[in-house]
Amino acid sequence: MNRIPRRNLVIFVLLTLLGTGFDLTTKSVIFRRVGPPGSEPVSVIPNILELRTAHNTGALWGMGKDIPHSSLIFAALSIVAVILIVWWLFWQGAAKDFWLTLALALIMAGASGNCYDRLRFGYVRDFVYFHVDPIGFECAIFNFADNMLVAGAVILMLLALKPMPPIEDRPEILSAPQPSEGR
Repeated sequence: MNRIPRRNLVIFVLLTLLGTGFDLTTKSVIFRRVGPPGSEPVSVIPNILELRTAHNTGALWGMGKDIPHSSLIFAALSIVAVILIVWWLFWQGAAKDFWLTLALALIMAGASGNCYDRLRFGYVRDFVYFHVDPIGFECAIFNFADNMLVAGAVILMLLALKPMPPIEDRPEILSAPQPSEGR
């Protein structure tokens, strides 16, 4: 393993555990209080936000829900993502970067929360329904794991758009062994 800042390791572990715990707790509480899908929704902000339970066998916002065994396929993909995130961060040294660590911790928490649901129930429990009735806007029903996945992906996109510093300002490139010339 490459040497990574302890702070980044602590942030990764805490954010992953707390995010997963928060997601699973909110799903349990809301489903217990609101009831199973088909129960009367609970209005939080009239005509804008309500708690409406749903079972989702697909991926984010229900994509792929009609694929046979979709919940197991997406659970397997989540497990692969978790393994790759840990490998990239801690064995490849990506955890040296705070923002990359933060993004991947959010993705790990979201993937873990939804993976738990898929393996335990065969679907993901969704409950946040955002809609703005006066303008006819509505969003798919989602949960906090979905929010963490999206937030992590947005941070990754912003990192990908960040310009690279010039080579002369990057000691890891300058100190890399150069191929021998004149062979």
